[in-house]
Amino acid sequence: MHLLPLAEKTARLVIDRKPWFALILLAVIPLVGTLGYMSVEGWSAFDALYMTMITMTTIGYGETHPLSHNGRLFTVAFIVVGVGIAAYSLSILVEALLRPELITNSISKRKLRMMDQHYIICGYGRSGSLIARELQELGKPFVIVEQNAAMAEDLRVKGIVAVIGDATNEEILQKAGIERARGLATSLDSDAANIFVTLTARGLRSDLYIVARADQYSSQSKLKRAGADAVLSPQEIGAVRMTHMLLQQNVIDSFELVTRRIALDVSVKELRMTDYPTFIGKTLTDLRLPERFHVIVLALKLPDETVQFPAQSQTILGADMTLIIAGVSDDLMKLAMA
Repeated sequence: MHLLPLAEKTARLVIDRKPWFALILLAVIPLVGTLGYMSVEGWSAFDALYMTMITMTTIGYGETHPLSHNGRLFTVAFIVVGVGIAAYSLSILVEALLRPELITNSISKRKLRMMDQHYIICGYGRSGSLIARELQELGKPFVIVEQNAAMAEDLRVKGIVAVIGDATNEEILQKAGIERARGLATSLDSDAANIFVTLTARGLRSDLYIVARADQYSSQSKLKRAGADAVLSPQEIGAVRMTHMLLQQNVIDSFELVTRRIALDVSVKELRMTDYPTFIGKTLTDLRLPERFHVIVLALKLPDETVQFPAQSQTILGADMTLIIAGVSDDLMKLAMA
């Protein structure tokens, strides 16, 4: 008979190595057996449950009542299928106790399935870890794609959603939920790898916003051609900042003193006019956002992708425009609910 391998295959397929589902099955199987004996033999609930339990545990005290022909057929089927699934479910739970990473993997996969409008970070190196930390502090959902299995498992233990694999692989990016993602940042160790990730991600999502890291100046144009919306060079940014600190020491010191005090409270936010239909057709003067919500309007992104800085107060807002504003978290929350 092929029922036992079929039961194990079914259990493996249904459980998918999820300990929580194994617990559910262990609760459901006795219920199925109890209801089966009650229906086939007409026994009471207690007698049916007792027969189910001694059958599942293979104790074999003997039949509670003499079984009919149909009752024996049900018992055979229950032993092969029910007991088989129960035994495999128990093995999953034992394995989960001996290997706690199975539980963290299950939790990570469940979180990933529920994610929407999240960010994908390819590579958890120096840049990737800093990006993750910033997103975590801002309360933004994100997924790490990391080829180092040990590092990915460590992230899962810490409660961070991680996918193990090569970010240049389409299947891995699909596992990371690229079809639901809001943006992707690739900061792998080599520019060639970042170019491949960008090409792969752009091929999967033409509308995805992609930010890529470039170590070499010559790679920036290649990343742009590959489909990156923004390319950043840590070395260039660091050099520019050091130059500013050399030439404008007092300005930088004053700015950092202010930003350190308010950095935890102040955020910059994009307002897409499609999300605020009541703003469409009005000017910034009409909306009076600073007076009503105590926010600062920094710029206005126009339909042709140009940025109006500073935003002109008499510009009529269209559905395909985006406002860039800054303010404290509470005020931004009030504006979001407007």
